[in-house]
Amino acid sequence: MKAFFPLELDGLVLDVVSSPLEQKQLWAFRHRIFREQLAWVPVCEDGYDRDSYDDFSDNLALYRDGQVVGAIRLTGGQNPFMLEEEFSGLLASGESIGKGREYSEITRLAIDRHALSGRESVMAARMLYLGAWLWSQIHGVRWMYFVVEPVFYRRLVMFGFPIVPVGVPRPLDGGVMSMAGLLDWRQARPELIRSLCPGVTVSDACQELWHEYDYSH
Repeated sequence: MKAFFPLELDGLVLDVVSSPLEQKQLWAFRHRIFREQLAWVPVCEDGYDRDSYDDFSDNLALYRDGQVVGAIRLTGGQNPFMLEEEFSGLLASGESIGKGREYSEITRLAIDRHALSGRESVMAARMLYLGAWLWSQIHGVRWMYFVVEPVFYRRLVMFGFPIVPVGVPRPLDGGVMSMAGLLDWRQARPELIRSLCPGVTVSDACQELWHEYDYSH
């Protein structure tokens, strides 16, 4: 997968987290966002936000000047999902979770809006969404489950992402109102995908993938 990364845009760099140092930088960033700022989960003494899902998931980190300012975790459908365990209370009654090669889950998506300007935050979001799409193309994934606050769900709809709810908004343990959704990349309009990548510098392998996508659409 490293052949397709990093992606670069105006000083922002999206790359695969692989080395122990990169993992620690990522965990420290997530701790600051999810445990200190948002207080969605308890603070850890070591200052790291990590769990068992990191053992089998791919993490992408967004850097500016070598510092992590954004992140996203992507889990393949052959592995357990947080939506099956920690977030199962968000599912509608009788709703079953799709599993297998074409399914995946997005978790721990975050942007440090304190460190980024408004324009940079928009670019950062675009790059994380683009990273999720690129990861899905590399791994043959069609569907992605995710959990967000209702206001962000509405923003994704307005942006044009082909998503459907798989439950109703409910508060999680931390009291944050959240809802689960399912994204279907096959239903994404080509204009949506292309809107994510203007100005982004990519590798040769990624460029070839763009050409294949454009040719097929």
